[in-house]
Amino acid sequence: MSTLLLALNAKYIHSNIAVRYLQKYAAPFLSQPPQILELTINNRMDFILDEIFRRSPDLLLFSTYIWNVDLVRRLAAEYRKLRPDALIGGGGPEVSYESEAFLRQNPAFDLIVRGEGEETVRHLLAARESGLDWTILPGLTVRSGQAVRTNPPRSALDLASLPFPYEADLSDTVEQIKYYESSRGCPFQCQYCLSSIEKGVRAAPLDKVFADLEIFLRAKARQVKFVDRTFNYDAQRALAIWRFLHDHDNGITNFHFEITAELLNRETLDFLRTVRPGQFQFEIGVQSTNPQTLGAIRRQNNWPLLCATVREIKSFHNIHQHLDLIAGLPYENYESFHRSFNDVYTLEPEQLQLGFLKILKGAGLFYDQQKYGLVSRDDPPFEVLFTPDLPYQDTLRLKAVEEMVEQYYNSGRFVHTLHWLFSQLEDPFLFYQSLGDRFIGEGRQYESQSLEQRYSFFHRFCVQIPGIDASLLSQYLKLDYCLHQRPKRHPDWFPGPDAAPLRQRALLFLDQEENRARYLPEDPGTDSKLLYKLVHFEPFSVDVLNGSTIPVVLLFDYRRKDLLGNAKVQSVTLPEQK
Repeated sequence: MSTLLLALNAKYIHSNIAVRYLQKYAAPFLSQPPQILELTINNRMDFILDEIFRRSPDLLLFSTYIWNVDLVRRLAAEYRKLRPDALIGGGGPEVSYESEAFLRQNPAFDLIVRGEGEETVRHLLAARESGLDWTILPGLTVRSGQAVRTNPPRSALDLASLPFPYEADLSDTVEQIKYYESSRGCPFQCQYCLSSIEKGVRAAPLDKVFADLEIFLRAKARQVKFVDRTFNYDAQRALAIWRFLHDHDNGITNFHFEITAELLNRETLDFLRTVRPGQFQFEIGVQSTNPQTLGAIRRQNNWPLLCATVREIKSFHNIHQHLDLIAGLPYENYESFHRSFNDVYTLEPEQLQLGFLKILKGAGLFYDQQKYGLVSRDDPPFEVLFTPDLPYQDTLRLKAVEEMVEQYYNSGRFVHTLHWLFSQLEDPFLFYQSLGDRFIGEGRQYESQSLEQRYSFFHRFCVQIPGIDASLLSQYLKLDYCLHQRPKRHPDWFPGPDAAPLRQRALLFLDQEENRARYLPEDPGTDSKLLYKLVHFEPFSVDVLNGSTIPVVLLFDYRRKDLLGNAKVQSVTLPEQK
């Protein structure tokens, strides 16, 4: 009896932790452990179907989410034609909470694994190997002839029994983000989130967590994302894990955590100040600063404390902070979201994620749609189209704001320009709104924008803002451009120097041993002509690093970058030509 666990990820860089847990948990109890097939929704459907059929499983189980459920439905229907005798099932959040309706609407499916799947799948596969009646197992919804039956739920799993989900050398996911969970459940009851369904939190023992994390650290994984819904729900437990990672740091691995900022106590904040830059990354869900909205979605928010904590962490200069907002929540109209946006923007997070409410099956707002008048798409990802407070034309306008924030704020490529602009502009939201209006007005949503086009469009827009100094704008924009790549050519907005004299002066600078020792100490014996190809010299009419009016020449070293991908930059004095 062969079994295939199929994962269809949104991107190749993602990995699916669920199918790995199912496989590793069941394998010791079976003579024929299940196989895993991990592809993406970007693969052609016929390619995926071919790969399934090459394995020709007797039991095909899909890991199902909002980003792949439509493709899953189609694949199941096609595989049913190829293997009428096979069992086909699904699990995951997109099918667990309306399992009977899903089976009735999708006749190719025989069963749904509801909720936590490790125990249920293990018993399902063991029963099939032994010839026992699997249809009565807890945790399943099954098709029986023309009828659909929901069996009793299964008890929650003891997380101490969870295996490490990946291969020890991580070779199966060498280029992918590694997902990991040290706890399940959430202490909060946010009504847009599926974690609100499970009451309380279950945590894996710390000795198990430490042993698992050692594997990531030894393998020098690039990034590990904890999927714990509120990682720091227990302050001392979170601090213990963070201390372990700090003490065993390999200098490479980045760890991402979803946290509640207000729960960080003084001891923890003092510790976080000491961690390696780039080792930790925090995601903090603000969602809204409208009290009525927060009350409706049962979101607890101590805004003054959150602000103070985020600002303090930012002052450490070692931890990326991603702050989230959700548009389309109850009672939040366009002006209210405008205020929420500006409230969060003033905190200057490294990323500001502007998302749109998704009506997830099983979440509180799924059952309260009519109560709040939320109208969403019928198809995945079930985003809200409009509400009594937010008409669809406002949703569209916010979509343009979201796109501009992604391109110009979250890209990290315009940091200095935006900081300079907002030293003169009072309303960040209105800036991105106007930028988005221009973007849509010029029809740029129909085009793929090159990096140069993005810079040029931004420059053309900003020079028309009343009171903005066009020459200073060009200097700051040039700084942001050079921080990420060596200029190959100079566009109209990018005032370029006379290349030959600058090159001669730069080579004279690099020929001097004391200059290499001071500015490029890692390259004491490197030939100056070779070194010149590895770095970049650019003159500026003002000191854009320190805000003075004195002209400077900046040295950019692209081999050494900060958390946002900016090259190391230093002000230098070039000798005059001989």
